[in-house]
Amino acid sequence: MEYLAENLIYGIECSMSKFTKTEEELAKYILQRPDEVSQLTISQIAKNLHISPATITRFCQKLAFSGFNEFRHELKRFVDLQNTPISMKNIKQVDYFAKLYQDHLGIIDNTFRIATYDDIQKAVSFLTQADKIHVYGIGSSGIAAQEFKSKFFRIGLHVEAVTDTHQAMMDAALSNQNSVVIGISISGATKEVIRAVKIAKKQGSLILVFTGDKNSELSQLGDLSLLVTSKSSMHMGQNISPLLPLLLLFDLIYTELVAKDYKNRISIREKTLQVLADTD
Repeated sequence: MEYLAENLIYGIECSMSKFTKTEEELAKYILQRPDEVSQLTISQIAKNLHISPATITRFCQKLAFSGFNEFRHELKRFVDLQNTPISMKNIKQVDYFAKLYQDHLGIIDNTFRIATYDDIQKAVSFLTQADKIHVYGIGSSGIAAQEFKSKFFRIGLHVEAVTDTHQAMMDAALSNQNSVVIGISISGATKEVIRAVKIAKKQGSLILVFTGDKNSELSQLGDLSLLVTSKSSMHMGQNISPLLPLLLLFDLIYTELVAKDYKNRISIREKTLQVLADTD
């Protein structure tokens, strides 16, 4: 991975799970005093922490650096950026904007890491074989359901988005073995969505789930569950729309679906866009 200076600290925090106990102590040392570490040699750090220089080198390599010198150079850039007067920074370099920027990059990176091509292909297969696609979501997930309908309806899929609890259950009761039912819930615990999905499953529908919890009840109901990146561990996670990771997954599926039948899908999209243009 090529780090931007402002992403280095975030990259270390996100890599904690792959460090050994000694490497984790080194990581905490760097996170607590980046300014000091950026001025030290590998021998000085090794002496301070009572570890070997080889351990420090392995730590840097796990972060995709060739060695300590390259890592320290990037750390020095980070420290310099933090010490730059606000008046001289652009929007990405203001501290809280930089953290938000880092978190958006983290969502994109993690989405592409956890979404396998095989799962994307399976999702496309589900959608293209269905006579009708039913999408259920409540609250912000309901907005995502509407976006899914708008996006895929334009390229010829028969999609219905249902965001009302009672309508979702009635709609699920009318689904069948030729239907695909999509349940959207970041928590995986939205009772209304779970209830409707259970009804659809009894009807023989294929179930596609978008959730942030692979162990949730909703995820267990899915014939295919696609995981949404969690924002809970991010610096500015509370400031990021819950729709962002969902929309990224939608885009991946949309892109693969169009690629499978490009001329036909683009032709359908152009027809729908032309109708809208003619009404203006």
